[in-house]
Amino acid sequence: MRIYSSGTNKILNTTITVSQVASRLRNHGVCSPKVNAEAILSHLLGSKAIDLYTNTIMLSPADFKLLEQMISRRINGEPLQYITGRTYFYGNDIIVKEGIFIPRPETEILVDTVIEYVKSSQYPIPNSALPADMPQPLILDLCTGSGNIAISLTKSLTHCKIVSSDISEIALEMAQENAKRNEVSDRIVFIKSDFLSLSCEYKKAFDMIVCNPPYIRYCDMKNLSHEVKYEPVKALCGGSDGMDFYRRIVEDSPEFLKANGLIALEIPDNSRLEVENIINDSGSFSNIKFFNDLNNTERVAIARLKN
Repeated sequence: MRIYSSGTNKILNTTITVSQVASRLRNHGVCSPKVNAEAILSHLLGSKAIDLYTNTIMLSPADFKLLEQMISRRINGEPLQYITGRTYFYGNDIIVKEGIFIPRPETEILVDTVIEYVKSSQYPIPNSALPADMPQPLILDLCTGSGNIAISLTKSLTHCKIVSSDISEIALEMAQENAKRNEVSDRIVFIKSDFLSLSCEYKKAFDMIVCNPPYIRYCDMKNLSHEVKYEPVKALCGGSDGMDFYRRIVEDSPEFLKANGLIALEIPDNSRLEVENIINDSGSFSNIKFFNDLNNTERVAIARLKN
């Protein structure tokens, strides 16, 4: 409902409901329209979703204009995360914007696996400081993007040190901002690097290299949804067969891993055999293990560097 000042055509404010916004989104084919409507209105008003139902939503003309712009952007296929400027990953508030890869829920399986692996297998000293004469495990978060993996690992593995690298300055700036937002900026080192072109100081330095590499095949890029096409190509395309970055990691990582060091990689659906062959053919790694996501799909590969 639009409310006008007495005796004029000047708009004072507008009332709106979640249902009205959701209906517009639904009519234009937006999936999960209620969730999207709640997120858009909560962002606009700086409120919690529950408040949208317990109070009358009254918008000023300026806010109503912003709402219309946000609805239009979502209808046109722009990712919700870019519109609101944030997402949540592993319980952490992560800022994102156009040019930054949007963290996916399935990547939480990679984080879960690494945390469990470090705690139970390699460094069984959970959430406590190491003895002064024992070096802290050093983990590289390769292609850090928004910093979501590094931040999640840092919060859970308080006895580890994390190095995050990315070739994108925009990504590194965003990752550093997210680290500050989540109060772990003093425990993560951020470096600009073209993949594993790291400086000499990191030779044989890492206990584990963690990565969610680009893995969409080049021929499939044109078939991506309009929404996914908003994201940076470099963070999506993995070459002709989607395995380019896996080959590079397997080939280059031994130079930067300590003896018995590990690689932990997120993998695409139905790619176990390809990833396994790449690792085996290198001759550098052994003890390859695969871990499933909640849909029982193999999602993470871990392998140990041979002595």
